[in-house]
Amino acid sequence: MFKTIDDTLDTLGGTNSVAERLGVNPSVVSSWRARGSIPIDWWCKLIALAGERGVEGLTLETLAVLHTSEVRA
Repeated sequence: MFKTIDDTLDTLGGTNSVAERLGVNPSVVSSWRARGSIPIDWWCKLIALAGERGVEGLTLETLAVLHTSEVRA
C-alpha cells in the first residue's frame, strides 16, 4: 500500500484532496511527488489524515522508510 510517495498520496485521496485537507496549494503536494520526498514537518499531519480517512498502516516508521529509500534512489 505504501511502497512509494505516489502510492501514499494516492491512498490518502490524491494530490488535490491531500492539499485541501492540509490547507496548502496542490502545487505543494505535487512538488512532493516530483521529488519523491515528503518533508518531515508534514509526516504527523499525514498520519492524522490517514486516520481520518480510515487508512491503516501509515506510521512515522513507514514514512521514514519511504523517505530514505526515495532519497537513495
